[in-house]
Amino acid sequence: MEDYLHRLYLTLKRMHELMENISSNTDLMADKKDQGILLRDDVIKYLRISERTYKRYVNQGKLTPHRIGNIDTYRKEDIEPLYNDRKRRGHI
Repeated sequence: MEDYLHRLYLTLKRMHELMENISSNTDLMADKKDQGILLRDDVIKYLRISERTYKRYVNQGKLTPHRIGNIDTYRKEDIEPLYNDRKRRGHI
């Protein structure tokens, strides 16, 4: 019984640490949007591209994400040339 309670305590402690980490990452991402940082879904909507096209652009090097954990982020000024090219070609 004591071993069970100790394992339960360790599990709950780890869950608490993970929740704090998620909370701090959420705050970080909110700050990033104020600084002109876009998330992957924001880029897809901004460029009006599909998920498949997004992955192709990343593989081709047209989009280079900056990773925070396993979240792709972009500076708006880094995607402006691609946006302008798509707009010039009539895709936007």
